Amino acid sequence: MTSPKTLAVSPVHGRLAVFGMAVAVAISIDLHLRLSSQVSPIWQTLSEYVYGYLSPGSTAAPLFGAMCLALGFGSLALLGGIAKAHRRGYESVLVLLGVWCAGLFVLALVPVDPEGQARSLAGQIHNYAALAAFLALPAAAWVLTRPGRARCPWEPRRTTIRRLSVASFAAVAIVLGGFVWTMLTGPSHQEVTLGLFERLLFAVDLTLLATMVRPLLSHR
Repeated sequence: MTSPKTLAVSPVHGRLAVFGMAVAVAISIDLHLRLSSQVSPIWQTLSEYVYGYLSPGSTAAPLFGAMCLALGFGSLALLGGIAKAHRRGYESVLVLLGVWCAGLFVLALVPVDPEGQARSLAGQIHNYAALAAFLALPAAAWVLTRPGRARCPWEPRRTTIRRLSVASFAAVAIVLGGFVWTMLTGPSHQEVTLGLFERLLFAVDLTLLATMVRPLLSHR
């Protein structure tokens, strides 16, 4: 006897989350293609696209901001979908996802310091917001799949989500270590390809978000 299907957790939230993520990915691809000669994907971070020029007198800052906002609003839809699941113990997940979303909104509004210039208050806010966001997302995913939750919609994908969370934490550790090393030794002694590892982190986190969104959409 087959078990009856359960309804998707929240298809509307899931579709909004997917739309936001898709827009963010499309903008990211556009930035990489149009600014390939100005921003190195190996050595320079995603945030440095704000100082690229799409045409004379037109910077890419608004486009980068739109990418962060799209991903932030998509993640906010995921947060709403998880809240709608009404599962006990999800409060900490919602708080952590809230930190992730808030961090993305800060990244959209507060630019990173230009390469080679002195650290400013705005630049430090940008950096700390990025660190908080990229730590909060895998932490939220890890707590979401904590064992022992009956009929948890995310249980079938628990192993995948946890592996992606570990990969995200590892990438954050490498990027953070690279930043610290560069600050201590200077840009001329940059050994870690920060741009490449940050883009790897971005890809891992997008995959993690997509895996977390899936139960909002699918029947099981």
